[in-house]
Amino acid sequence: MKRIINIKTKEEVKFTKENLPLFVHGKEHSGASLLSITIASLLHSSRVKLCIFTAYPMAKEEFMKQVENPVNVYYLEDKKNISEALRFQTIIVQSGNIDLFIKIILNTVGMKDRIIFIKNIETIHVQILELVKSYTFMVSGDLDFNLLQNEFKNMTYNTKIFTSPMEGVIIPPLEKYQAFMKDNIGDRIIAVN
Repeated sequence: MKRIINIKTKEEVKFTKENLPLFVHGKEHSGASLLSITIASLLHSSRVKLCIFTAYPMAKEEFMKQVENPVNVYYLEDKKNISEALRFQTIIVQSGNIDLFIKIILNTVGMKDRIIFIKNIETIHVQILELVKSYTFMVSGDLDFNLLQNEFKNMTYNTKIFTSPMEGVIIPPLEKYQAFMKDNIGDRIIAVN
């Protein structure tokens, strides 16, 4: 299983529900995808319930490679299987199927204790934003490229992670696949290991 380490101390960075809400901002090819999928797989390994929505199937494939127990993961492709999916620890909604994602999000009884993870946030519209606000969530993508960038940037986050500069935010120089993380512990540079 991949880990995330503090570059300076070489210690593992642990992610828990206390880190949420969380965002990972990054331009394409900056490592934001690998980092956010690794955070999701670490949460899964600590028995946290997740619902994952991605625009593209590569994220699902990377998540499945990283999790130690894929038996607890359900790939949801049809609304008629929502009840079955809710019995699993992690639900991955069919990539790009916004309508199916909305249907499962609206299932408030089965979803209230799950963390919602949206990858490729730049593909999301305002209806999704309004639905996700009522959940514990993490988002990942290029927040500068998002049509709702101001709404997402103005939300309150416990953890902010940058794999590339973001408009209006100064971050230290980073090597490829490193990220600048800000949370209640402080600022540090992290990387997937």
